[in-house]
Amino acid sequence: MAIRRTTRPAPARPRRTLTSVPAETKPVALTVKLDSETYVRLCTLGATQRRTNQDLLKEAVHDYLDRVGA
Repeated sequence: MAIRRTTRPAPARPRRTLTSVPAETKPVALTVKLDSETYVRLCTLGATQRRTNQDLLKEAVHDYLDRVGA
């Protein structure tokens, strides 16, 4: 006689809404694929200015959005 195992569904987790945490306190991750030359230029600039890639890209995106009026 075989032992019959039953599986139980996992307990439901409470759903989180986007409004549960203010947007300004919860950063969103973004991946950017760059060609090798651009990546080296970015890393070189970051090293000479002692700034992170994150900081440089964030500033560039803000500048672009301001420039195009978005």
